[in-house]
Amino acid sequence: MRLSILPFLTCLLSANVATASDSELSFEAMSWLTGCWKGTGLGGQVEECWLQSDDNRLTGVFQLTKDGKQQFSEIVMIADFDGETGMRVKHFDASFNQWESDQQTGHTFPLVSIDTYSIQFEGLRYELINDVCHVTLDMRTGDAIRKVQFVLNRN
Repeated sequence: MRLSILPFLTCLLSANVATASDSELSFEAMSWLTGCWKGTGLGGQVEECWLQSDDNRLTGVFQLTKDGKQQFSEIVMIADFDGETGMRVKHFDASFNQWESDQQTGHTFPLVSIDTYSIQFEGLRYELINDVCHVTLDMRTGDAIRKVQFVLNRN
């Protein structure tokens, strides 16, 4: 079963409040995100690592493992896409075949807002609580939406 999810499981911490109407996220506000994170979610272990670029982009790699076996991986980018800031993800199975649903541009979660301890994309929220990142993803299965939780610590 392929899951339609994006658990890029990090927290975004910014000193200023920003909204999706802002044309660019502050690279300085996101730079702390670089590095690797590890935690739990979807009944397994999740890991991700982030790289920063000089042109206001963050690129991440994620994997979910269960019982020591990789279930799937993702490549993610936070950037300006077609004039709007968002998080875009492409999923790959354990053999590195791209999911059919991601063949074009993947899935983009538009930015809704950022405040000091949280970032809100449409259907995806990150919150930093006591130096632990709590991620809530709205996962759709047919017409039903359920909230999936992830918890990450800096690795």
